[in-house]
Amino acid sequence: MKREILVEQAKAAGQAAEHNLRVIVKNPDRMISLEKYCDGVVYLNKMIWFAQEETKNAHRPGWTSLKSHLLKQLSLILNAVRRKSKGEIV
Repeated sequence: MKREILVEQAKAAGQAAEHNLRVIVKNPDRMISLEKYCDGVVYLNKMIWFAQEETKNAHRPGWTSLKSHLLKQLSLILNAVRRKSKGEIV
């Protein structure tokens, strides 16, 4: 799975988790039992934390393609210099 897609899904899950957490806190009687309420709050907090961490860990969009493009250009230049130093026509 591409990193950008994972980050977008994590952001969406985090936003949904924040909304669901607000709903649960406002209406705790909607949960079946106190144990389910506690489990739900813990789970939603983990989802929010995961979304925040994925956002922090995400690379800038396009960084990988930029890096690979620069490495290709550098290798072309170095190969040309190497061939020129061996006496080949570039």
